[in-house]
Amino acid sequence: MPTRSPTTDLFFTAFAHSSVGMALISLQGHWIEVNPALCRIIGYTRDELLALTFQEITHPDDLDGDLTLLNKVLANEIDFYNLEKRYRHASGRIIWGLLTVTLSRDAGGNPECLIGQMIDITEHKKAVEDRDAFFTLSPDLLAITGTDGYLLQVNPAWTDALGWTQDELSSRPFIDFVHPDDVAATLAEAGRIYRGGVARGFRNRYRHARGGYRWLEWSTRALNNGLMYCSVRDVTTQIENEERLRSQEQKIRLLIENANDAFLGMNERGIITEWNKQAELTFGWSAQEAIGQPMVELLTPQRMRRQHLDGVQAFLRHGQLASPRKRVEVPALRKDGSEILVEITVGALPFDGELYFHAFLRDVSEQRRMSEQLHHRATHDFLTGLPNRYEFMGRLQRAIEAASRQPPRPLVLLFIDLDGFKAVNDICGHEMGDAVLIEFGRRLGQSVRRTDQVARLAGDEFVVLLDHVANAELDAEGVCSKILGAAGRPYPQLAGRTEVGASIGVALYQPADSADTLLSRADAAMYVAKNAGKNRVAFLRDGLWVVRAGGR
Repeated sequence: MPTRSPTTDLFFTAFAHSSVGMALISLQGHWIEVNPALCRIIGYTRDELLALTFQEITHPDDLDGDLTLLNKVLANEIDFYNLEKRYRHASGRIIWGLLTVTLSRDAGGNPECLIGQMIDITEHKKAVEDRDAFFTLSPDLLAITGTDGYLLQVNPAWTDALGWTQDELSSRPFIDFVHPDDVAATLAEAGRIYRGGVARGFRNRYRHARGGYRWLEWSTRALNNGLMYCSVRDVTTQIENEERLRSQEQKIRLLIENANDAFLGMNERGIITEWNKQAELTFGWSAQEAIGQPMVELLTPQRMRRQHLDGVQAFLRHGQLASPRKRVEVPALRKDGSEILVEITVGALPFDGELYFHAFLRDVSEQRRMSEQLHHRATHDFLTGLPNRYEFMGRLQRAIEAASRQPPRPLVLLFIDLDGFKAVNDICGHEMGDAVLIEFGRRLGQSVRRTDQVARLAGDEFVVLLDHVANAELDAEGVCSKILGAAGRPYPQLAGRTEVGASIGVALYQPADSADTLLSRADAAMYVAKNAGKNRVAFLRDGLWVVRAGGR
């Protein structure tokens, strides 16, 4: 171990109080010293760890990789290494840690011991796994591309649609799969997106593994990390149908009888002239009832009829549809008076000296409901119903971007950790713990303004984002006082067996803060409040910590 000195005393003080797991390890892997944070993360006491080696609690599948890097450090091939690896927790479960290892040398330059630092990334890994699950299950073709022109990641829907394996798709530049006639337009569109544009509805042809091409419709956005995120749909059938519809009237009628979507045609006065079987099933009116009726009175909700009629008149004047050959979603009426959401594609053709409008309509009410439900599940905490960490960090970043514009405005982040929550789980059980989290989440929402953002990050950690505040410090103190009062009120579920409170860290947005930086400062302030005795609020003022007890 390093010889004690004023410098090393500072090291050991930081070592003992760090929220990051830290350890001194012998060159053979025995624990020499560990800090409380590491014991808390891994679940072992200090004495238990000192009786073990790091090899004994490392997941077997990760041990070889760890030892390989360690040997490179000992051989002076590298100065340090970082590694994501799994550990066996004292409870038997597996946790993930982000490990950093460096080598300490004595005054003579000889290896003395290893210094290890570990951050618990178990929740992060789980969040990534959940995101990948949604990515994999999507029926749409989802992809992430890099600046080098390669598809970095694709979901299984690509194989279903185009026949190529995921490895085949990512092993060559994506432009190699594009129809030669579409290459120039595709490259131009990609360049426009990388310059900050957004692609919605861009179409090109992609080569199928069995030969031929499929039409794809792209919705694409590039982020600051240099990656493009793509949502793609196979629209080959739609395009082929549109081409057939434009070819001749006989093919239109053939499509009407065999289309899976509802189809209607109408003249330029808005009178329905065509109504297929799927339209009968979708809307409830028979062809005999529908044909000859004004479409706007049959299908368009009352509140939207003026807008529809104005759009038709504008087209008749200017000869241009608002959204030619583009799918849009609009509400539509059924015969029984109920409303459904339909995806509609509208076109217009000259026929017998006047314009003929045709439309395919698909009931997407259930699809929209499921999509919204999936989105809510992906972005909200299943227990409290509050936005989760992923959703909140996006909102926080958007708030920071807005706050940084001229004129700048104050932005305050509160990081809240429940005091005594572990005792709730230990004494009353995890079911009661969940009930307390739900109740606190409800109280938290009632303690802030409707314009404030409330979220649950993980466990008993919550955050509140105060935006549009007149006096950042004063308003934050008022909200914190309400939250501490709400957190400290008795919880009927606990029947007085234990008490719960809260510690709050406050961070004021500073120019150039990122979302992660602001969150980290609020987190650090929370620990200052908790270490000062709990049921307190802590914040920085002129470089000094200010701690105030609840009720003040």
